[in-house]
Amino acid sequence: MEKIDLHVHYLTPAYRKALSDAGLDVPDGYPSPQWDAEEHVNMMERQGIGAALLSISSPHVNFGKREKARALARDVNEYGADAVRRRPGRFGLLASLPLPDVEDSIEEIRYALDVLHADGLTLPTNAQGVYLGDPRLDPIFEELNARKAVAVFHPVKPSSVPAGVVEGLPIPFMEFFFDSTRTAMSLMIREIPTRFPEIRFVIPHAGAFLSILADRVNVFFRTMATRKVDVYADLKWFYFDLAGPCLPRQLAALIQLVDMERLFYGSDYPYTPEPQVKLLAERLDGTTLFTAEQRRKVYSENALRLFPRLAQRHAAVAGAQRESA
Repeated sequence: MEKIDLHVHYLTPAYRKALSDAGLDVPDGYPSPQWDAEEHVNMMERQGIGAALLSISSPHVNFGKREKARALARDVNEYGADAVRRRPGRFGLLASLPLPDVEDSIEEIRYALDVLHADGLTLPTNAQGVYLGDPRLDPIFEELNARKAVAVFHPVKPSSVPAGVVEGLPIPFMEFFFDSTRTAMSLMIREIPTRFPEIRFVIPHAGAFLSILADRVNVFFRTMATRKVDVYADLKWFYFDLAGPCLPRQLAALIQLVDMERLFYGSDYPYTPEPQVKLLAERLDGTTLFTAEQRRKVYSENALRLFPRLAQRHAAVAGAQRESA
């Protein structure tokens, strides 16, 4: 059954240089993998992935200098758009923004969507310690809301990590889940789902800890006089990719709270090497949590509906291949 990969990454020469210049040769304690567009397509062929939406992973593009962040966002977006042009039916693009700068980010949204024809945006869970629910970012959400944009966020290192807690383990080991959960909660607390309802937010890694915390935080919100947040309704508003290990427990908890139409396949390649991509896909193939119809939705139909530009390109290439055959 063909898959559309919503959680997959690319690395450009300029991005690698920026990491090195910032002293981040091993960002988050996890070595940056090699990435090559042709090998990526070959992997997709081997693993039954029809198309993939390219995005930059952690630590994203802002290392503390505004001008450099703006220039790096533009470079990675143009590089990604070129990869899409060269392989229009196989790749889509989730463009990066030089957050937390509002003016520069709005400018890049317009360039990415109007000029580069990106399929959506990728946002770090925090940029220089500014989380997505921060009121300073409201003008960015106004722009995204007006465009009914898809915004896929990706975890990065939290603004602070208590000393001695992770015992030298890579940040993705636990902290990515904490930061994704923290960011989603910040959006709910600031009533982003009701204030900007046209944005389609995708939470990575099967929602991190949200399905576990939902019952607890909902009780707190119901008893608070100043915060009236409907956690269950907000969770049904979000979308979720299933990148990484989420079976048997995490996915089972998530689907009790959200609709199958809100779930998407994700490989996390190349940060997840191909053997693990294959293993995790086999686990999804084997789960009894999905019917065959639900599996088709999660694997491809939901993504093609959410990203109509990608769907059109993918259908055109598939049609040309059938005619040539």
